[in-house]
Amino acid sequence: MSSFRTRLLFALISLIVLVLVGLGVLIGELFKSYYLNALHSRMEKEVQIVVNEVELQPFFTTVASSRFDELSDVLDIRILMISESSNVIYDSENNVNIRTHTSTVQSISEDDLSSEDPITQYQANENTIYYAKGVTAGETEGLVIVATKFDELQAVYRQIWIILGITLGVAMFIIILLGSRITNQYTKPIESATKVAIELAKGNYRARTYEDRVDETGMLSNAINVLARNLQEMVTLQAIQQDRLQTLIENMGSGLIMIDRQGYIVLVNRTFLEFFHLQTDEVINKRYVDIISDKQVREVAEEVFMTEQRIRKQIHVKSVFSKLHLEVYGAPIIGDGSIWQGIVLVFHDISELKKLEQMRKDFVANVSHEVKTPITSIKGFTETLLDGAMNDKEALESFLTIILKESDRLQDLIQDLLDLSKVEQQGFNLAVSNVSITDLLQEARAIMKQKADQKSMEILLDGDQNLFIEGDHDRLKQVFINLISNALTYSQPRGEIRLTVTDQTERVLIKVEDDGIGMEQEEIPRIFERFYRVDKARSRNSGGTGLGLAIVKHIVEVHHGEISVTSEPNKGTAFLISLPKKYWMNE
Repeated sequence: MSSFRTRLLFALISLIVLVLVGLGVLIGELFKSYYLNALHSRMEKEVQIVVNEVELQPFFTTVASSRFDELSDVLDIRILMISESSNVIYDSENNVNIRTHTSTVQSISEDDLSSEDPITQYQANENTIYYAKGVTAGETEGLVIVATKFDELQAVYRQIWIILGITLGVAMFIIILLGSRITNQYTKPIESATKVAIELAKGNYRARTYEDRVDETGMLSNAINVLARNLQEMVTLQAIQQDRLQTLIENMGSGLIMIDRQGYIVLVNRTFLEFFHLQTDEVINKRYVDIISDKQVREVAEEVFMTEQRIRKQIHVKSVFSKLHLEVYGAPIIGDGSIWQGIVLVFHDISELKKLEQMRKDFVANVSHEVKTPITSIKGFTETLLDGAMNDKEALESFLTIILKESDRLQDLIQDLLDLSKVEQQGFNLAVSNVSITDLLQEARAIMKQKADQKSMEILLDGDQNLFIEGDHDRLKQVFINLISNALTYSQPRGEIRLTVTDQTERVLIKVEDDGIGMEQEEIPRIFERFYRVDKARSRNSGGTGLGLAIVKHIVEVHHGEISVTSEPNKGTAFLISLPKKYWMNE
């Protein structure tokens, strides 16, 4: 921009210099013309004085030379008088002595000037001028010639040009100073606007220029600033939308991959990388056939490429720890003008749905199996009785006892299913009250004492006393009765069950520990599943339904508590239940 300012200043100064030089030349010529005209006018008057003196003489051939000598000296001129016969009558012979004097006088004489003719000028050389005038003295005529030198003319010229030069120099300095300030004043906003435009081109949309003028440059600055603000808002909005889109893509629960029409991967999200155990730099701008090793995924992509139709398929993908069930949705990407741009594949993880579906199938199968066994027994013994066994009193009593036992078992199963369904319902409400943990455990111990006595076992209660929590008394008692019952079922006779209560400031920890048969570590994660039994024969013979621990877990979770298990085979099992002292309702 400085070069633009320099060019503008140079052009402006050059134009002004040309104007000033032309004006100076014009003024010089005018001064010169004025000076010469004034000089010629003065000389003509002096010539006229000489002519008047000559005309006062009685005869032209007998002039008073002394008088004309005096005029020659006073007027600083050379005076010549020539008769009609071209003879020099008088010559002052002073002031003007040039080599061409004689030839010039002869040339003037040959012009044959009369007294009626005006004064005539003759330029002898650059500094010498002759003036001639015909005169009549008495009755004789002649010619008066006056010669003068203009030696001071060159000095006058030099003085004029010196004055003009000084004037032009001062004017030039003032013009340069003012021109620099003026150009700087007008080019500074343009420079600022140019710098801002360059910054905008570089992507710096926060750049702004000053708006301190109301003329066209101010309008330019304002327009640049408006453009910068609009660009900044657009870029900010675009960045926000890009971040939102990126966040959405990265955090969506489904895997996503976008492939261009040449088969190169242009976009993937984190979920897809986790599904197939890949890294971003290993995938982007690589051909999908070289990256995706799973044959099923490649087939889906190829089908979309070939058919250009949307498709949906379920596939199985081997993972590090398990097998993923994925639902793949493939669709072509069609741009403006129906231009084919590639395809997009979305992977929905339906492993949990498959697991839930399998659990539902297992649940139905287990319920059917559990219900079928007592119903089969009841039906079989009933048919036996109807076939004549009822006449045998001993057999009748035995069969009816078995039927009653199986009916109770079926009733317990249905009751547990109802309890489990009720606890699992959304919005299940508890009858919350202030519950003493010690009293609650003593009640559960009293209820299970008879069963413990049958196996010569003891139920011991130890730990902190007078601990209260907010919870449902009956549901919590159901939890501990179930845990104590399981401990009795899976323990050897003459063992003991230890109930320990520990205060943890804002929570209460209850430990139910036995020295029974225990379980393997791989079985622990599954013991809270419906109908899961560690020792199936013992559990069924004891009258268990396989739903007790599932109910326990849900009741504890409804109280915002936690339950965990530690166990070793042939050493025993410990259930740890952590319950908050304060109960809060879910919003």
